[in-house]
Amino acid sequence: MVVPGCPRCTHAVALHEGRPFVTPSGAVELWHRDCFALKDSPVEDSSSEIAASPPLPARAPRRAMAIAVSASAALGLVAAHVTLGRAAPPPPALANVELATTEKPAAALTATVAEAVPPRPPHIETALEVRYPMPTLDGWNLDSVYPSLKGWIHPVTASAELMPELASRKFGSARDGVVGRPECGAGHCGIDLDGPRGRALVAVADGVIVRVEHSENGADGRSGRYVRIQHDDGTLTAYMHMDAIAPDLQPGNRVGGGQYVGTLGATAVGNTPPHCHFSLELPNQLGAKGDVRDTHYIDPAPFLVRSTIVKTPLRTHAVKPAF
Repeated sequence: MVVPGCPRCTHAVALHEGRPFVTPSGAVELWHRDCFALKDSPVEDSSSEIAASPPLPARAPRRAMAIAVSASAALGLVAAHVTLGRAAPPPPALANVELATTEKPAAALTATVAEAVPPRPPHIETALEVRYPMPTLDGWNLDSVYPSLKGWIHPVTASAELMPELASRKFGSARDGVVGRPECGAGHCGIDLDGPRGRALVAVADGVIVRVEHSENGADGRSGRYVRIQHDDGTLTAYMHMDAIAPDLQPGNRVGGGQYVGTLGATAVGNTPPHCHFSLELPNQLGAKGDVRDTHYIDPAPFLVRSTIVKTPLRTHAVKPAF
């Protein structure tokens, strides 16, 4: 009779001293007890383990043989029950027999997940973002107070710049013959974004259309055609001097960030090249809804330099008025 070998050290195992183990395939393995204790550890030096194994007698007592035969018979009953689908009594309990499992311990699973998902690197500000730091309110970053200011889509699709370099196009720059608002430094209450005439303009964030001005010069004779959007947290953005407004766009329509609202143009710009006058307002009364006028302008530059420029706009059908 051939004495079975230990799966770890491959040395012969005496039946009366071995540790039986049932594999997922139903085979019965006989291990040295010391080897079984190290079953899940890699084998570093097989020769040392073989040398450490105790000498075995040439023959095994009949009692040990009976234990192995009983284990094989029990496995045969289980296999017959699964194969033939007939009800069968549960197999008798086997002393010192441990069923193998392919499931990993919870600790191992946690370690695997942790290794598979690397930690998210912290955001490193670009040189442009450093030039336009995030404004704060009562010690909080403004985009935490007003979430719609975070993750903007740039208003001008395929724009060559996030922010203009020319000082006259920036917030607060002087405007001859214009009585400006005090929060704008008595000057420009927005940013003039460059682009070719006819370039698609998009909403910077989700919101509701609160005003659509189709007049070529605008109601004030200076704004031209424009769209005003109130975002979900009450902030408002305006897109002025448009050549065309998206068809069927009307107050109450809901739009998504990156959705087409019209084209960059030159209505009511005088001798100035085509551009989009883009402005950002915060409500003076929290929770105010609709085309509110009780607002104050702030510089949109910190949010524009952190925005994403898209090549093409989302073109969807206008959603019916939400009011």
